[in-house]
Amino acid sequence: MLFENSYKESAPERPEAKRSIFLWIDNLLQVELLTHKRKPINYIPHVLYITILGIFYISNSHYAKKLQRETIQLEKEVTNLRSDYTHSQAKFMNTIKYSEVEKRAKQLGLQRVEKVPYQIIVKKTQ
Repeated sequence: MLFENSYKESAPERPEAKRSIFLWIDNLLQVELLTHKRKPINYIPHVLYITILGIFYISNSHYAKKLQRETIQLEKEVTNLRSDYTHSQAKFMNTIKYSEVEKRAKQLGLQRVEKVPYQIIVKKTQ
Protein backbone atom coordinates (compact mmCIF):
# COMPACT_ATOMS: atom_id res chain seq x y z
CA MET A 1 0.00 0.00 0.00
CA LEU A 2 1.44 3.35 -1.00
CA PHE A 3 1.08 6.36 1.17
CA GLU A 4 0.79 9.86 -0.03
CA ASN A 5 2.93 12.66 1.45
CA SER A 6 0.90 15.17 3.32
CA TYR A 7 1.46 17.92 5.83
CA LYS A 8 0.52 17.45 9.42
CA GLU A 9 -2.08 19.69 10.84
CA SER A 10 -0.56 22.41 12.97
CA ALA A 11 -0.85 22.09 16.67
CA PRO A 12 -3.69 23.99 18.27
CA GLU A 13 -2.66 27.45 19.42
CA ARG A 14 -2.03 27.91 23.05
CA PRO A 15 -3.50 30.95 24.73
CA GLU A 16 -0.06 32.19 25.85
CA ALA A 17 1.22 31.94 22.26
CA LYS A 18 -1.10 34.73 21.20
CA ARG A 19 0.94 37.13 23.29
CA SER A 20 4.31 35.93 21.98
CA ILE A 21 6.64 38.51 20.51
CA PHE A 22 7.53 36.16 17.66
CA LEU A 23 3.89 35.77 16.73
CA TRP A 24 3.51 39.52 16.75
CA ILE A 25 6.58 39.91 14.45
CA ASP A 26 5.27 37.14 12.19
CA ASN A 27 1.92 38.88 11.87
CA LEU A 28 3.59 42.21 11.26
CA LEU A 29 5.87 40.97 8.46
CA GLN A 30 3.27 38.72 6.87
CA VAL A 31 5.81 36.32 5.43
CA GLU A 32 3.02 34.14 4.03
CA LEU A 33 2.31 36.77 1.39
CA LEU A 34 5.84 36.45 0.04
CA THR A 35 5.92 32.67 -0.02
CA HIS A 36 2.39 32.22 -1.32
CA LYS A 37 3.33 32.32 -5.01
CA ARG A 38 6.92 31.08 -4.88
CA LYS A 39 8.81 28.50 -2.94
CA PRO A 40 11.20 29.87 -0.30
CA ILE A 41 14.16 28.24 -2.03
CA ASN A 42 13.64 30.56 -4.99
CA TYR A 43 14.59 33.52 -2.79
CA ILE A 44 18.10 32.20 -2.06
CA PRO A 45 19.83 34.10 -4.94
CA HIS A 46 18.24 37.34 -3.80
CA VAL A 47 19.24 36.77 -0.20
CA LEU A 48 22.80 35.90 -1.24
CA TYR A 49 22.98 39.02 -3.40
CA ILE A 50 21.83 41.24 -0.54
CA THR A 51 24.25 39.47 1.82
CA ILE A 52 27.18 40.02 -0.54
CA LEU A 53 26.20 43.68 -0.94
CA GLY A 54 26.09 44.03 2.84
CA ILE A 55 29.52 42.45 3.25
CA PHE A 56 30.92 44.69 0.51
CA TYR A 57 29.41 47.76 2.19
CA ILE A 58 30.88 46.85 5.58
CA SER A 59 34.34 46.11 4.15
CA ASN A 60 34.28 49.33 2.15
CA SER A 61 33.48 51.39 5.23
CA HIS A 62 36.29 49.68 7.18
CA TYR A 63 38.70 50.42 4.34
CA ALA A 64 37.61 54.07 4.23
CA LYS A 65 38.16 54.45 7.98
CA LYS A 66 41.60 52.86 7.65
CA LEU A 67 42.53 55.28 4.86
CA GLN A 68 41.28 58.19 6.93
CA ARG A 69 43.46 57.15 9.88
CA GLU A 70 46.49 56.79 7.60
CA THR A 71 45.80 60.21 6.06
CA ILE A 72 45.63 61.85 9.47
CA GLN A 73 48.89 60.15 10.49
CA LEU A 74 50.64 61.26 7.29
CA GLU A 75 49.37 64.83 7.74
CA LYS A 76 50.91 64.89 11.23
CA GLU A 77 54.17 63.54 9.83
CA VAL A 78 54.20 66.16 7.06
CA THR A 79 53.62 68.90 9.64
CA ASN A 80 56.55 67.64 11.72
CA LEU A 81 58.81 67.38 8.68
CA ARG A 82 57.81 70.88 7.55
CA SER A 83 58.75 72.33 10.94
CA ASP A 84 62.08 70.44 10.84
CA TYR A 85 62.75 71.83 7.37
CA THR A 86 62.03 75.41 8.45
CA HIS A 87 64.26 74.99 11.48
CA SER A 88 67.11 73.55 9.38
CA GLN A 89 66.73 76.26 6.77
CA ALA A 90 66.88 78.98 9.45
CA LYS A 91 70.06 77.42 10.88
CA PHE A 92 71.62 77.24 7.42
CA MET A 93 70.74 80.85 6.64
CA ASN A 94 72.35 81.85 9.93
CA THR A 95 75.58 79.96 9.16
CA ILE A 96 76.10 81.57 5.74
CA LYS A 97 76.01 85.11 7.11
CA TYR A 98 79.23 86.99 6.49
CA SER A 99 79.91 87.49 10.19
CA GLU A 100 79.44 83.78 10.95
CA VAL A 101 81.74 82.79 8.07
CA GLU A 102 84.36 85.23 9.38
CA LYS A 103 84.16 83.71 12.89
CA ARG A 104 84.68 80.20 11.53
CA ALA A 105 87.55 81.35 9.33
CA LYS A 106 89.31 82.82 12.39
CA GLN A 107 88.96 79.48 14.16
CA LEU A 108 90.77 77.86 11.23
CA GLY A 109 93.50 80.48 11.36
CA LEU A 110 92.46 82.37 8.25
CA GLN A 111 92.41 86.15 8.22
CA ARG A 112 90.61 88.70 6.18
CA VAL A 113 92.65 90.24 3.37
CA GLU A 114 92.95 94.01 3.67
CA LYS A 115 94.58 94.59 0.27
CA VAL A 116 92.49 95.08 -2.77
CA PRO A 117 93.08 92.30 -5.26
CA TYR A 118 94.73 93.24 -8.52
CA GLN A 119 94.78 91.71 -11.95
CA ILE A 120 97.82 90.34 -13.66
CA ILE A 121 97.68 91.12 -17.34
CA VAL A 122 99.97 89.28 -19.70
CA LYS A 123 100.49 90.84 -23.11
CA LYS A 124 100.72 88.48 -25.97
CA THR A 125 103.80 88.79 -28.06
CA GLN A 126 104.07 87.64 -31.58
